[in-house]
Amino acid sequence: MSRDIGQSVVRPDREQQQRERERGRLLITSCPPGLIRNGSDGSNRSSEHLIAALIKQDRLVAAQTFSARSQSRIGAVYLGKVKKIVKNLNACFVEISGHEQCFLHMDELEKAPPFLIGRAYDGRLLEGDELPIQLEKEAIKTKQATVTTRITLQGEYFVFTVGAARVGISKKLDQSRHKLLRKLLEDWQITDESGALMQEEGVPPFGLVVRTQAGQFSEQEQYGENVLRREYEELRRRFTTLFQQGAHRTCYSCLLEAGTALEETLKCFQPSEYEEIVTDLPQRYEELLQLQQRRRLSTEGLRLYQDPDFALDKLYGLEAKLGEALRRTVWLKSGANLVIEQTESLTAIDVNTGKCIKLTGDKTPEDTMRRVNLEAAREVVRQLRLRNLSGIIIVDFINLSTLAQEEELLQELRELAREDPVTVQVVDMTPLGLVEITRRKIFPSLREQFGLTGERI
Repeated sequence: MSRDIGQSVVRPDREQQQRERERGRLLITSCPPGLIRNGSDGSNRSSEHLIAALIKQDRLVAAQTFSARSQSRIGAVYLGKVKKIVKNLNACFVEISGHEQCFLHMDELEKAPPFLIGRAYDGRLLEGDELPIQLEKEAIKTKQATVTTRITLQGEYFVFTVGAARVGISKKLDQSRHKLLRKLLEDWQITDESGALMQEEGVPPFGLVVRTQAGQFSEQEQYGENVLRREYEELRRRFTTLFQQGAHRTCYSCLLEAGTALEETLKCFQPSEYEEIVTDLPQRYEELLQLQQRRRLSTEGLRLYQDPDFALDKLYGLEAKLGEALRRTVWLKSGANLVIEQTESLTAIDVNTGKCIKLTGDKTPEDTMRRVNLEAAREVVRQLRLRNLSGIIIVDFINLSTLAQEEELLQELRELAREDPVTVQVVDMTPLGLVEITRRKIFPSLREQFGLTGERI
C-alpha cells in the first residue's frame, strides 16, 4: 500500500544534517596500494589507479576510482547502425566503431525520439537505420555497453538534452531565483514570452536544464550573467554542430569524444558540495588548471598539495576511511549497526540494535527503536552513495510499533534520498516490514572498483 504523510517531522538531529550539507573538500590522489587487488594476470594495478574522494566533517561522503592511463567513453556520441531488434526484450543492438554492439532499450525512444540519418522517424526503428547515440554505461562483465538516444551535453550551469522542448530550472533554487533566471533566458531570446524554448533547424527537439549552480549569481552581478551566457552559447554551438555535421559523417564515426577520465569522474560530484579541490599529483593539477581555463570545471579553489614528509592520503586518513566503506558492518553512534550484503542482483541491509540498549532521554524501548531507525536511515542513504550501491536495495529496519512511525521513517528516507546526485527511489515498506529502494546504476560499486567482488571483509 502506498504511504504518504502530509506534515514534515521536526527533530533535534536536523542541525547535524545541516552540518553534513556544508561544503567539504575534494581530494584527487593515488589509490592507497593496500586496497587495490592485482589484475587477473597477476599484474599490480595500484600504480594505475587514482581516486577522487569527497571529505566533509572528516567523513568520507563519496569516492570514485579511475585509471591514470585509460580514456573514459561515458558521454561519447557515435553515429551507430541498428543491427538487430529483439522484440521480446523491447530492445535493439546498435553497432558503433570497432564492431562493438551496444544495448539500446526501446523505452528510450519515447523520451527522446531518434534523429535518423536518411529518413524521418515515423515511430518505428528498423534494422539498418543510422542514428546518433550516446554511450551511457560501459560494458560490465557479460553485459554490453548501454547507449541512449537522449543525447546530453552538460556544463556547470546548463544541460542540453534531446527530448521535450522545455526549460527546467533546479528545484533547489527559490522562487526569486527562478524568476530571475527565466527573465535572463527571455532577454537572451532563448525562450519566447510564454516561456517556450526556441528550437533550431537541423537539430532534434531539445530541452534546457538550468542547474543549481546558475543560481549563485545575483541580479546585480553583471560578471555572473556574462559567465552564464558564455557557457550557454558554447554549449548550444557544440550541440547544434553535433547534429548538423553528424548528418554528413560516415557511419560508426565518433561524433563527440568523452572527456578525460578525470573530467568524467568529476561529474560524480556537484560543485556546490566542495569548496576546493586538492591534489598531490602535479600532472593532474595541470589537467585541472586546463579544465578551468576551458570552463569545463568550476572556478572553485584549486590547490597543489606539496609536503614530501606527509602524503595527502595520510593527512586525511583515506585508507582507513575507504577500508571502513568496504566492510560488511557499519557501526552507528548509538551502538546499533548495519550489516550490508552485496550480491550481483541486489543489496540487502540489515539494521541491528547491536550494543544499543537505551538512549538517553527515551522513556520506552519503542522510543529508542524509533530513534535508532532514524539514525540508521541517515546512514543507509550515506552508504548508498559512498559504496555506489545500485539496482534493488532491501533494508530490514527494526520493527516499529505504529504506522505513524513507519510513515515517519519512509518520509525521512525520501527526504535524505533527494540529496543524492544519482536518482534514488524509496518505493515503500512491504507487509514484512522491508523497505524497498532502487538506485540508478552508472558506475560500478566501490567493491567492484577495488576488485573485491565475491570477497568478504
